[in-house]
Amino acid sequence: MNQSLKFKWHSIYGQILFDRKLKAAWEKVEYNKGAGGIDGETIESYRHRLDENLDALLQKLRRKEYKPSPVRREYIKKKNGKQRPLGIPNIEDRIVQQAVVNVISPKCEKEIFHKWSCGYRPNKGPERVMQIILANIEQGHNYIYDADIKGFFDNIPHKKLMRILNKYISDGTVLDMIWAWLKAGYMEEGKHYKTNLGTVQGGVISPLLANIFLNELDWTLAKHNIRFVRFADDFLLFAKTREDIEKAGEITKSKLEELGLQISAEKTRIVDFHDDDFDFLGFTFGHWRKRKKDGKPYYTAQPERGTWQDFRQKIKAKTRKTLTLSKEKWLEQVNPIIRGKVNYFHTIHKAIQLNAQYGIGSHCFYKTFGKELQAIDGYIRKRLRVAMIHDHPSQRKGWKMTRKWNNEFFARIGLIPAYWYFYHKIYGFTLESYIQRMNQTQQAKQKRTIARAKEKGQEYFTPDRLRKMNASQRLATD
Repeated sequence: MNQSLKFKWHSIYGQILFDRKLKAAWEKVEYNKGAGGIDGETIESYRHRLDENLDALLQKLRRKEYKPSPVRREYIKKKNGKQRPLGIPNIEDRIVQQAVVNVISPKCEKEIFHKWSCGYRPNKGPERVMQIILANIEQGHNYIYDADIKGFFDNIPHKKLMRILNKYISDGTVLDMIWAWLKAGYMEEGKHYKTNLGTVQGGVISPLLANIFLNELDWTLAKHNIRFVRFADDFLLFAKTREDIEKAGEITKSKLEELGLQISAEKTRIVDFHDDDFDFLGFTFGHWRKRKKDGKPYYTAQPERGTWQDFRQKIKAKTRKTLTLSKEKWLEQVNPIIRGKVNYFHTIHKAIQLNAQYGIGSHCFYKTFGKELQAIDGYIRKRLRVAMIHDHPSQRKGWKMTRKWNNEFFARIGLIPAYWYFYHKIYGFTLESYIQRMNQTQQAKQKRTIARAKEKGQEYFTPDRLRKMNASQRLATD
């Protein structure tokens, strides 16, 4: 709901004035890691004198002497090549923000947040988003308003945000503290800059404040019986007709203007899913088609094209050939990346399973990127072959090691094949079955190559090829 609460939340500040509350907040901050702020204090240095630091912070809060510091401004590169500003608060500010979040967040979950808001919320996330998207598509809501808010985090009006917070919170000390966080500004190249709009991207409390702010939009959409799913500032609206989706878009624009925000025209469009595809949260949803063999309708969902390049870049960053590591250490470098990426790819499968529990069937083909997974596996093995050669590693030597360090070798020593991991989580596909299948595929591929050469009247086992094979064999048996 987005109406003022009859019984507002009070004594929030008093609930954080306990050492156990600050300790719990610190543990969350520590778990999330991250760099230090403008005071140079890091997670490691703060931990070194933890009890003393937390006690000093507690006393400061009890005397109401705590004042937030400006954040340290950093930039990260976006997909479009532009720079996104991040604000990195001091460790102390992150602990206090987390303590306030720990008190307020459960109240928001219980009393005000909408069930179709999924970003930065406990027990919700991409899996829940995919559930909602798939359910709407299956139920015929195939006109989609694919929306993005222009510079959302940078443009939230502070006074409007505070008016919304005042509908739920009656604790003046906490409201003053939130205002101070909003107005703390940032440091860049030794200069202090004030902030008149926005919340800090990188601040612990920012996602919660953003959700509270856009909760106004959520309930306006719900009031007009508009289906939607929102993940932070990215959201989709669903309707059964173009007329209804256009009307939903106008309602959305009007509400956002009331909140002091704008729709990003270049990133917002109406999708007719009968003919058009759309992307959301790293997945591309391919429009309805009919199967050639029986005419049955289906649509697809698979990782966005850019996902594979990002996958390769992450592997490349962890397999620098200038490092001299053991095989076990190399696997420790790459396995978490493989596991994390493939687990995310598995999101669609989980969403379909969850929808099935509510009687919602699926026409979604989502197991259609096996070739891409195998290509990633090949790239990873190629990078590791070079990285694992300690004596002057090179691409040439890496190629020569394909005989010794083949698919089976890497699988046996513990490298997680992305292809196997994805299908294993769906079908229980064993590693032994994977190894056997890859060996059979490789043998069949070689036979086809030899046969094609024979058909063309060419000699496959040329002297040069035999020389290379012998050199590879010698290197493999060293």
